[in-house]
Amino acid sequence: MAHNKPVSEIRVEREVRLSSPPAVLWPLLSNTNRLNRSLGLPENDVSRSGAYERAVRARVLGLTVSWREAPFEYVAGRYYALRREFDNGPLARFEGGLRLEPDGAGTRAVMSAVVAARKPFPRALARVFAEKAASDLARLFRTIDAAVLPSGECGCLPRTASPSNEVLLGARAQALRASGANAAAAERLIAHLRSAPDDEVSRFRPFERADRWGLPRLQVLGACLHAVKAGLLDLSWEIMCPNCGAAPESVGALAGLRKTSHCDGCKISYGVGFDESVELRFSVHPSVRAATAGVFCAGSPAHSPQAVAQVPLSPGQARDIELDLGARSYRVRGLCEKCSVLLAPRADAPSELSVNLSDSAKPRELFFKPGAVRLRLSAGESELARVEAESWREAGATAALVTSLNEFRSLFSSEVLAPGLEIGVKRLALLFTDLKGSTAMYERVGDATAYGVVRDHFDYLTAIVSARRGAVVKTIGDAVMAVFGSGADAVEAALDMQERIAELDAKLSPRAPVVLKIGVHEGAAIAINAGGVLDYFGTTANVAARVQNESAGGDVVISDSLRGDPSIREVLDRRAPSEESFESALKGLAGTHRLWRLRPRAVK
Repeated sequence: MAHNKPVSEIRVEREVRLSSPPAVLWPLLSNTNRLNRSLGLPENDVSRSGAYERAVRARVLGLTVSWREAPFEYVAGRYYALRREFDNGPLARFEGGLRLEPDGAGTRAVMSAVVAARKPFPRALARVFAEKAASDLARLFRTIDAAVLPSGECGCLPRTASPSNEVLLGARAQALRASGANAAAAERLIAHLRSAPDDEVSRFRPFERADRWGLPRLQVLGACLHAVKAGLLDLSWEIMCPNCGAAPESVGALAGLRKTSHCDGCKISYGVGFDESVELRFSVHPSVRAATAGVFCAGSPAHSPQAVAQVPLSPGQARDIELDLGARSYRVRGLCEKCSVLLAPRADAPSELSVNLSDSAKPRELFFKPGAVRLRLSAGESELARVEAESWREAGATAALVTSLNEFRSLFSSEVLAPGLEIGVKRLALLFTDLKGSTAMYERVGDATAYGVVRDHFDYLTAIVSARRGAVVKTIGDAVMAVFGSGADAVEAALDMQERIAELDAKLSPRAPVVLKIGVHEGAAIAINAGGVLDYFGTTANVAARVQNESAGGDVVISDSLRGDPSIREVLDRRAPSEESFESALKGLAGTHRLWRLRPRAVK
């Protein structure tokens, strides 16, 4: 076979001095997928050939070359290393790497390569190939360094951005500007779609864009939702693997979701949950710009943006890595074992930790002192260890959050689950309201007047729910059910409704003043399609409805578990309603339940 021919090795090293610090350069220089595209290298056809090893094919100078690519080894801000074993062609093996070292305020970047050429491929020609590749990469590094912006981003590199249809982009941009979307978010989005690299306008995360632009996350999400309606963007629901964080499955509508999904890379099937597995992403509309986010480097660290380190481990091997960890949580994952350990920051914790990923008795959580951390990783079997920032997953626009927003439900009222499908949501908050004495009001003022009062009070409640990042799920008679992504938002909305009730009464005068009964509870629920509306049922919904029944009117009743949440305590401490606890037997639920009656300051 060709790959058994004798080989000769060429070693090349090149050093480049750059003015930007390693932390700024890392996300740009480690994006080997974009670098290879900019250098004019061919697109890869990728499949799996083992535990996270990739089988790759590409057309090079008219020849189809195939190779096996091991997972990159890297520590963010410090180094990466890769290895490719070729099945055919003039090369037998390629090993490459990059080290970033602080150099005053800048960086010393050291590139290295080992090229093993098959005979009779001339050794001198192999050296020319390696030297040219190093020179081209060094030139690209300097280009990136010169173009780095204060935000840490850089201008678009050659060959990485497809052209936009300026006529169509301009017309649809005007539609977005007129849509009511936040003006600053809309303008940043339009500029992004016009000139950003293809891989940043394909399946991008709106909250990541917001953080980079320094804008509120929900404003950018809202601009993206309006941009879909304006024809600038397409949306997709990505089903995330809980082990590797990749999105092996994507659907264009909630109706395309299934109860379970499968990751071929991790060889696992998993349940689909609204707040853990399903994430909303956006891509530029193909008629506006024919962007392609192809694979030009199969193992690039850019494919796993949540990882701050990745290290392969041989059976029984222990390896030490040096990390710079901030005051936030991280997770050490063994991708082969499908296991993980949480790393949490604590000022009095050690700076040296050990994690044996094969130890069944390993702790679920370890503490570290923020700063320089030495982490010893080991495993009994072959393993791919990865250290991930927990904040990456938290920056996803989950289906649970998005579908709890009134803006989404108003713009995409037809976005519902397939009939009969039930999707779990681990945590959401439900708010129920009712009008006290509504039956007597109908008798007192007549049906037509009473209906007008009910309709106007719906408008009042909907506006407050929307302002507090929630959505009205449905109305039942003169009652309202609303959903929120957080209990804090739900309690804020409930207090707003009672504190501002004089506004509603002024609008209703002289017809009839109203008295609101409100209850709030938070917990797990099941999302369903109920007559073409995204609805929720389960114990949390039942408890929330029963809690509302305990309201006397003019107050807000919340569950004891909700009041114990630290985020709720912050709301109550700040807004200072009177608080009274009481026990109640909730209809249809076993035992007695401790509840809390809140009376807002503006309500006597």
